[in-house]
Amino acid sequence: MAQAEKTKEIITFGELLERWKKEGREEGRKVGRKEGIEEGKREGQFLERRKMAQKMTNAGLDIETIISLTGFSEDEIKQILKEG
Repeated sequence: MAQAEKTKEIITFGELLERWKKEGREEGRKVGRKEGIEEGKREGQFLERRKMAQKMTNAGLDIETIISLTGFSEDEIKQILKEG
């Protein structure tokens, strides 16, 4: 019985609270990293579609074709053309 008592850990509420805080921060970082990666992917895909729309415009494709291929709206295509 004495051996079992030695292995028990006695912690204060403050120590437990600090553990929970640390675990919460670690979990928050994991979630934040995952969200950041996903946001970066979406931004990259958007920029690639935008670049393709500019190339299509320069190649002389009509707006309707560019809309159907990129998924951009007519207003978005016009904005891309304006920004050149």
